[in-house]
Amino acid sequence: MILFIIFGAMVERSGAGRLFMDFALSLTGHTAGGPAKVACITSGLFGTVSGSAVANVMTTGAFTIPLMQRLGYRPAFAGAVEAVASTGGQIMPPIMGAAAFIMAEFLGVSYLQVAAYALIPAILYYIAVFMAVHFEAKRIGLSGLPREECPKLGEVLKSRGHLFLPLFVVVGVLLWGYSAPFAALCGIASVIPTALLRKESRKDISLPAIIEGLIDGARSSVSVALACGCAGIVIGVITLTGLGIDFTGLVLGVAQNSLVLALVLTMIAGIILGMGMPTSPAYIMQVALLVPAIVKLGVPVEAAHMFALYFAILSAITPPVALAVYAASGISGAGLWDSGISALKLGATGYIVPFMFVFGPSLLMIGDWSRIITTSITALVGVVALAAGLAGYARAPLVHWQRLALVAAAITLIKPGILSDLVGVALIALAIAPDYLARRRAA
Repeated sequence: MILFIIFGAMVERSGAGRLFMDFALSLTGHTAGGPAKVACITSGLFGTVSGSAVANVMTTGAFTIPLMQRLGYRPAFAGAVEAVASTGGQIMPPIMGAAAFIMAEFLGVSYLQVAAYALIPAILYYIAVFMAVHFEAKRIGLSGLPREECPKLGEVLKSRGHLFLPLFVVVGVLLWGYSAPFAALCGIASVIPTALLRKESRKDISLPAIIEGLIDGARSSVSVALACGCAGIVIGVITLTGLGIDFTGLVLGVAQNSLVLALVLTMIAGIILGMGMPTSPAYIMQVALLVPAIVKLGVPVEAAHMFALYFAILSAITPPVALAVYAASGISGAGLWDSGISALKLGATGYIVPFMFVFGPSLLMIGDWSRIITTSITALVGVVALAAGLAGYARAPLVHWQRLALVAAAITLIKPGILSDLVGVALIALAIAPDYLARRRAA
């Protein structure tokens, strides 16, 4: 963990943050609601390196939130976009947050395998947030930035694209079968030579910058180590006193062998445990208290651990103690509750996706490829329908019954199966039919 934390700090000092921002601006800055989409892409790229939602908000949000407000987004919505996008960085491969390495230890698998489990759910999460800001921009009539204010993709890649190399080094070393610590060490070793390759990034690398990067990494490592140490003490107490077994029995007793109820109880408890805590200790506590209960109800152990990890992360955007929303509100100037409610709507898919991969483990790349592909496609349709339903816009503004139909379709598509998928598709067709027929009549 410490090596990856230092790697993230060194990548940040090398000027990669500017690369992530310009890269996102060149791709989506000119489209409808461009700055909000820039926040999604930038925070995803930066978050996978930093592994901290709050640090991500304070780094990228200082640029993206004022840009969104300038375009016309409400302060609460602008802060919520940054908070939700920054929080998702901890579940986005290739680096993810520190909790991914703890999960690898618990499951007895490689870190690369954990990244494979996380890939499809993370993509669904970001597609849903991206589409939510797109629908919101269309609904309130926001355009993008002028093209002349957006950098050109070719120029961005030419001047700073080489700063992506350390990320490729880490992934490549992992793919070659080496250990995660060795991959992180290779990544750290590649940061300085990579930054020295071009004039544009060479000025960001100096001896003081390198020392500051190492200091930042050490400071972050201490906070994570202390949090994990305290969580370890709590787990020791839980194990010695038998509280974990009692808690598992309590969840099973209340749920009465109902998997859905057990998952909902686990979700609520996981969010409460994670309030105000770093992700790693919050996840460790859930593994001790909650994961055994849902595993006993037949949930695959990989899905159970990912379920716990998601809600340890999502506590950062769940009021009343939503640290990422607090940080974003400080920049946007919006009230905490306004930003928190907006973050809940934007991040709604994050609360749905864990249920999806519990009922359909193929989303974690478990099983044959045909099943993985079909489950991923139906899940993708579901999360886009949910984003449209919550935003109240698809290709045109939606009335209440259309929004309810789309939300119901998304919930129906949670459970894999031909019948539930057909019902979900039928509900989506019913919701969008009036707009389609109106366009046909107009044509």
